[in-house]
Amino acid sequence: MSSLRATICAASIVALGLVAPLSAVADTPTALERMSVDPAPSVATTKGSAVVKLDGCTLTGSNGRSASFSSRMVAGSSAASIELRFDLFTRPISGGEWTAVKGVPKFGAWDRPSSSSVVWSKSVGGLTAGQSYRVLVTHRWLSKSGRVIRRNVIASPACNQLDTRADLAASFVGAKPLANGNKLYMLLVRNLGRSASAGFSVAMRVNGVELPTVRFTSLGARKSRLVTFTAAGCESGSKVRFEADFSKELAEPNEANNVAEIACAVVGG
Repeated sequence: MSSLRATICAASIVALGLVAPLSAVADTPTALERMSVDPAPSVATTKGSAVVKLDGCTLTGSNGRSASFSSRMVAGSSAASIELRFDLFTRPISGGEWTAVKGVPKFGAWDRPSSSSVVWSKSVGGLTAGQSYRVLVTHRWLSKSGRVIRRNVIASPACNQLDTRADLAASFVGAKPLANGNKLYMLLVRNLGRSASAGFSVAMRVNGVELPTVRFTSLGARKSRLVTFTAAGCESGSKVRFEADFSKELAEPNEANNVAEIACAVVGG
């Protein structure tokens, strides 16, 4: 996380019904990027209260992967001043425990706005694909003497940094006997990813022999293709092995599902 970059923006509210412009991610979100934002209910701001929002969640563009968050906070009549603190947390999109991200500039420290009504915004870049990010914003209302008279913590919606790369998966379909004693081996290659792949090769090994590879120029997102190989019957006690992206030309979220290995007892000799 040492490459994370952060920015901050604060804007006072002249009237409670008017919110000043927030700092935002430079690029307009695409439909895919909008999907990466977890929905959250809107919360009205009244005196002595606060609300936290996810303002932007960008997966690509000039700023790279980034997120921007804001909190609108109103002091109320009993508080002389207000403070707030943004702490950044992350976890895998697939789930798990949220863990604090340490060492991000402008996060994890108290800010004291000069106004009693404020929108405070922070952005962070250099995020990692496959991770979700959110902030916990701690708000404090202080008396004239500096004593904390009220405190709350609000979590923002999550910014899901979806991995948009192609992700190949190989699965054995079956084998058919041919008239000459060979077999026709069938393999399904799928692209589970969110973008089309570049070119790659599919390989098969039977009885310890590598067959000539089958070449793909591309495979579209969420698309699949049946690949066939003609080879001798599988010898008892051995395995048939198939591998998508045999030459390791693609960088994928999951490399483990590129290989399908089947015992000859399943394939049939």
